[in-house]
Amino acid sequence: MFCRLAGKLQQIVDEPVKYFVCSLFSGAIAGNPFGVDRKWLAQELGFQDVTVNSMASTGDRDFVADFLYWGTLTMIHLSKLSEDLIVFSTKEFAFVELSDAYSTGSSLMPQKKNPDSLELIRGKTGTIFGNCTGFLCSLKGLPSTYNKDLQEDKQAMFSTYDTLSAVLQIADGVVSTLKINPARSEER
Repeated sequence: MFCRLAGKLQQIVDEPVKYFVCSLFSGAIAGNPFGVDRKWLAQELGFQDVTVNSMASTGDRDFVADFLYWGTLTMIHLSKLSEDLIVFSTKEFAFVELSDAYSTGSSLMPQKKNPDSLELIRGKTGTIFGNCTGFLCSLKGLPSTYNKDLQEDKQAMFSTYDTLSAVLQIADGVVSTLKINPARSEER
Protein backbone atom coordinates (compact mmCIF):
# COMPACT_ATOMS: atom_id res chain seq x y z
CA MET A 1 0.00 0.00 0.00
CA PHE A 2 2.90 2.38 0.66
CA CYS A 3 4.91 1.48 -2.46
CA ARG A 4 2.42 3.11 -4.86
CA LEU A 5 2.34 6.29 -2.79
CA ALA A 6 6.13 6.36 -2.55
CA GLY A 7 6.33 5.94 -6.33
CA LYS A 8 4.02 8.94 -6.90
CA LEU A 9 6.04 11.08 -4.48
CA GLN A 10 9.31 10.10 -6.18
CA GLN A 11 7.79 10.94 -9.57
CA ILE A 12 7.35 14.61 -8.64
CA VAL A 13 11.06 14.74 -7.75
CA ASP A 14 12.16 13.09 -11.01
CA GLU A 15 9.78 14.74 -13.51
CA PRO A 16 10.58 18.50 -13.44
CA VAL A 17 13.59 18.03 -15.73
CA LYS A 18 11.33 17.96 -18.80
CA TYR A 19 9.90 21.36 -17.85
CA PHE A 20 13.23 23.11 -17.46
CA VAL A 21 12.90 24.99 -20.76
CA CYS A 22 12.98 28.80 -20.92
CA SER A 23 9.96 30.50 -22.49
CA LEU A 24 11.08 34.07 -21.70
CA PHE A 25 10.69 36.47 -24.62
CA SER A 26 8.19 34.23 -26.36
CA GLY A 27 5.46 36.50 -27.65
CA ALA A 28 2.01 35.07 -28.28
CA ILE A 29 2.28 35.63 -32.04
CA ALA A 30 5.55 37.17 -33.23
CA GLY A 31 8.13 35.84 -30.81
CA ASN A 32 10.97 38.11 -29.68
CA PRO A 33 11.19 41.53 -31.40
CA PHE A 34 13.97 42.82 -29.09
CA GLY A 35 16.91 40.80 -30.35
CA VAL A 36 17.46 39.09 -27.01
CA ASP A 37 19.71 36.05 -27.23
CA ARG A 38 17.29 33.55 -25.74
CA LYS A 39 19.83 30.69 -25.67
CA TRP A 40 22.30 32.82 -23.71
CA LEU A 41 19.53 33.98 -21.34
CA ALA A 42 18.36 30.41 -20.77
CA GLN A 43 21.90 29.28 -20.00
CA GLU A 44 22.47 32.18 -17.59
CA LEU A 45 19.24 31.35 -15.76
CA GLY A 46 20.07 27.64 -15.55
CA PHE A 47 17.51 26.34 -18.03
CA GLN A 48 18.37 23.37 -20.21
CA ASP A 49 17.10 24.92 -23.43
CA VAL A 50 14.66 27.43 -24.92
CA THR A 51 11.19 26.77 -26.23
CA VAL A 52 11.22 26.41 -30.00
CA ASN A 53 7.75 27.75 -30.81
CA SER A 54 6.57 30.94 -29.12
CA MET A 55 2.92 30.38 -30.03
CA ALA A 56 2.95 26.93 -28.46
CA SER A 57 4.94 27.96 -25.39
CA THR A 58 2.68 30.88 -24.41
CA GLY A 59 -0.39 28.64 -24.52
CA ASP A 60 1.24 25.58 -23.00
CA ARG A 61 -0.21 24.43 -19.70
CA ASP A 62 0.84 20.80 -19.89
CA PHE A 63 2.93 21.32 -16.77
CA VAL A 64 -0.19 22.37 -14.88
CA ALA A 65 -2.20 19.44 -16.23
CA ASP A 66 0.64 17.06 -15.33
CA PHE A 67 0.86 18.46 -11.79
CA LEU A 68 -2.92 18.22 -11.33
CA TYR A 69 -2.93 14.66 -12.66
CA TRP A 70 -0.02 13.73 -10.39
CA GLY A 71 -1.85 15.33 -7.47
CA THR A 72 -5.01 13.42 -8.31
CA LEU A 73 -3.20 10.07 -8.42
CA THR A 74 -1.34 10.87 -5.21
CA MET A 75 -4.63 11.68 -3.50
CA ILE A 76 -6.22 8.50 -4.85
CA HIS A 77 -3.40 6.47 -3.27
CA LEU A 78 -3.75 8.41 -0.01
CA SER A 79 -7.51 7.82 -0.11
CA LYS A 80 -7.00 4.08 -0.55
CA LEU A 81 -4.49 4.05 2.30
CA SER A 82 -6.98 5.98 4.43
CA GLU A 83 -9.76 3.52 3.68
CA ASP A 84 -7.50 0.57 4.49
CA LEU A 85 -6.53 2.14 7.81
CA ILE A 86 -10.16 2.96 8.61
CA VAL A 87 -11.15 -0.67 8.04
CA PHE A 88 -8.10 -2.04 9.85
CA SER A 89 -8.81 0.17 12.88
CA THR A 90 -12.38 -1.10 13.36
CA LYS A 91 -13.08 -3.40 16.31
CA GLU A 92 -13.78 -6.20 13.82
CA PHE A 93 -10.16 -6.12 12.62
CA ALA A 94 -8.24 -4.13 15.27
CA PHE A 95 -4.98 -4.47 13.30
CA VAL A 96 -4.11 -0.84 14.05
CA GLU A 97 -5.07 1.85 16.52
CA LEU A 98 -5.16 5.49 15.57
CA SER A 99 -3.62 8.10 17.84
CA ASP A 100 -6.03 10.33 19.74
CA ALA A 101 -4.39 13.27 17.98
CA TYR A 102 -5.82 12.07 14.65
CA SER A 103 -9.21 10.76 15.77
CA THR A 104 -12.14 11.97 17.83
CA GLY A 105 -14.51 10.36 20.27
CA SER A 106 -18.11 9.66 19.47
CA SER A 107 -20.84 11.58 21.28
CA LEU A 108 -22.97 8.42 21.44
CA MET A 109 -20.15 5.94 22.12
CA PRO A 110 -17.28 7.61 24.02
CA GLN A 111 -15.11 4.48 23.76
CA LYS A 112 -15.25 4.61 19.94
CA LYS A 113 -12.57 6.44 17.95
CA ASN A 114 -13.76 8.16 14.80
CA PRO A 115 -11.03 8.25 12.14
CA ASP A 116 -11.82 11.86 11.19
CA SER A 117 -8.42 12.67 9.73
CA LEU A 118 -8.55 9.67 7.40
CA GLU A 119 -12.13 10.41 6.38
CA LEU A 120 -11.16 13.98 5.54
CA ILE A 121 -8.23 12.78 3.41
CA ARG A 122 -10.62 10.48 1.59
CA GLY A 123 -13.07 13.35 1.11
CA LYS A 124 -10.46 15.82 -0.17
CA THR A 125 -9.58 13.38 -2.94
CA GLY A 126 -12.76 14.35 -4.77
CA THR A 127 -11.82 18.03 -4.55
CA ILE A 128 -8.42 17.40 -6.14
CA PHE A 129 -9.98 15.14 -8.77
CA GLY A 130 -12.42 17.98 -9.54
CA ASN A 131 -9.58 20.50 -9.90
CA CYS A 132 -7.90 18.29 -12.47
CA THR A 133 -11.07 17.49 -14.40
CA GLY A 134 -12.22 21.12 -14.41
CA PHE A 135 -8.91 22.41 -15.70
CA LEU A 136 -8.72 19.76 -18.42
CA CYS A 137 -12.22 20.79 -19.51
CA SER A 138 -10.99 24.39 -19.79
CA LEU A 139 -8.07 23.28 -21.97
CA LYS A 140 -10.04 21.08 -24.33
CA GLY A 141 -11.57 23.81 -26.47
CA LEU A 142 -8.80 26.38 -26.61
CA PRO A 143 -7.05 27.37 -29.81
CA SER A 144 -3.24 27.67 -29.92
CA THR A 145 -1.38 30.47 -28.12
CA TYR A 146 -2.44 32.35 -25.01
CA ASN A 147 -6.09 32.80 -24.08
CA LYS A 148 -7.59 34.34 -20.95
CA ASP A 149 -9.14 30.97 -20.11
CA LEU A 150 -5.63 29.86 -19.14
CA GLN A 151 -5.84 32.05 -16.04
CA GLU A 152 -7.96 29.28 -14.57
CA ASP A 153 -4.75 27.32 -14.03
CA LYS A 154 -3.88 29.33 -10.93
CA GLN A 155 -6.94 28.41 -8.88
CA ALA A 156 -6.68 24.73 -9.70
CA MET A 157 -2.94 24.53 -9.19
CA PHE A 158 -2.70 26.54 -5.96
CA SER A 159 -5.75 24.84 -4.45
CA THR A 160 -4.30 21.43 -5.29
CA TYR A 161 -0.89 22.37 -3.91
CA ASP A 162 -2.34 23.74 -0.65
CA THR A 163 -4.60 20.73 -0.14
CA LEU A 164 -1.83 18.23 -0.93
CA SER A 165 0.56 19.97 1.45
CA ALA A 166 -1.94 19.78 4.29
CA VAL A 167 -3.03 16.21 3.50
CA LEU A 168 0.55 14.92 3.30
CA GLN A 169 1.29 16.40 6.74
CA ILE A 170 -1.81 14.80 8.20
CA ALA A 171 -1.09 11.44 6.54
CA ASP A 172 2.46 11.55 7.89
CA GLY A 173 1.13 12.27 11.37
CA VAL A 174 -1.41 9.46 11.19
CA VAL A 175 1.10 6.88 9.98
CA SER A 176 3.92 7.94 12.31
CA THR A 177 1.68 7.74 15.41
CA LEU A 178 -0.19 4.58 14.37
CA LYS A 179 -0.04 1.66 16.80
CA ILE A 180 0.12 -1.74 15.12
CA ASN A 181 -1.35 -4.78 16.84
CA PRO A 182 0.82 -7.66 15.54
CA ALA A 183 -0.91 -10.31 17.65
CA ARG A 184 -4.31 -9.40 16.21
CA SER A 185 -2.88 -9.29 12.70
CA GLU A 186 -1.38 -12.76 13.05
CA GLU A 187 -4.72 -14.18 14.23
CA ARG A 188 -6.28 -13.28 10.88
